[in-house]
Amino acid sequence: MKQIILLIIAVFISISGFSQNGIGNSTNWNNSLFKENPSSLELKIYPNPCKSNKITLDFNSLEIAEVQLTNITGKQVFLKKFQYPEAKKQIQFNNIQNGMYLIKVKSADNKIVVKKFIMAKE
Repeated sequence: MKQIILLIIAVFISISGFSQNGIGNSTNWNNSLFKENPSSLELKIYPNPCKSNKITLDFNSLEIAEVQLTNITGKQVFLKKFQYPEAKKQIQFNNIQNGMYLIKVKSADNKIVVKKFIMAKE
């Protein structure tokens, strides 16, 4: 098991070095995230971990159009689409169990950011 973990770390380090040399940012890749200014895709989630049912999402200069919460098994447990997108939204999570989730935020111009989110109600 220890050898597998070391192998995974070694592969990750080599891939990181590969992309830092400019090879990973090739224009042949059809991925808009590589073409964007990273600061324009900055998403703040607070509080994280969440100890209540309410969080705030701040998507820098982009407007939030959709929020999706997925558990670690890949099951969607929350989806909210906004008719009037805004850069900052408060989200109320009812009936969400404690655990680790992926929160996917989609902007009005279809830019997507995914971050880890932890629900830790007392």
